[in-house]
Amino acid sequence: MSVINMERFNKWKEKHETAWQFIMFNLMGSFTTIVDMGSFALFNFWIFTPYRDIAFSWWLIDYSVANGGLTAFLAFASSYAISQTFGFFIQRKTTFKANNNVAKSAVMYAVMVIIVYIIQLYIPTVVRASFVELMGNVIGDLAVKVLNMLISMLIKFPVNKWVIMRKT
Repeated sequence: MSVINMERFNKWKEKHETAWQFIMFNLMGSFTTIVDMGSFALFNFWIFTPYRDIAFSWWLIDYSVANGGLTAFLAFASSYAISQTFGFFIQRKTTFKANNNVAKSAVMYAVMVIIVYIIQLYIPTVVRASFVELMGNVIGDLAVKVLNMLISMLIKFPVNKWVIMRKT
């Protein structure tokens, strides 16, 4: 970019800070997505496959064998935990350039992640069987994962921007 275009771009970023952060949140989220999808595939299609025929149920969470059993629960839960830990650090500095108290931010982030975690563990119990019946095991599971990630983004961007990762 030329100097003139770069100046213009920087002015646009300053004027539209939230829009720019939303773009960066999604771009940086792509790296988190790679970590999430990669670890999900590793867990769901390889590491935890011996547990597919074991139903898992706890509170609202019901991973019957039709819902992927313990394999699906462990894969969704593990991949989400790994990706969110990665996401905290990349989003804090790259997207939001937060300089508030990192310990307080981490605690608030953990609370948000746990709430979103429960939502993401519940969603597959409602939609997975239908998705798999319609699309097959692999595409159905990946479609459920993408739905979970969309819901997560719609919750996490505003909470991160206006509550957790602020500039002081």
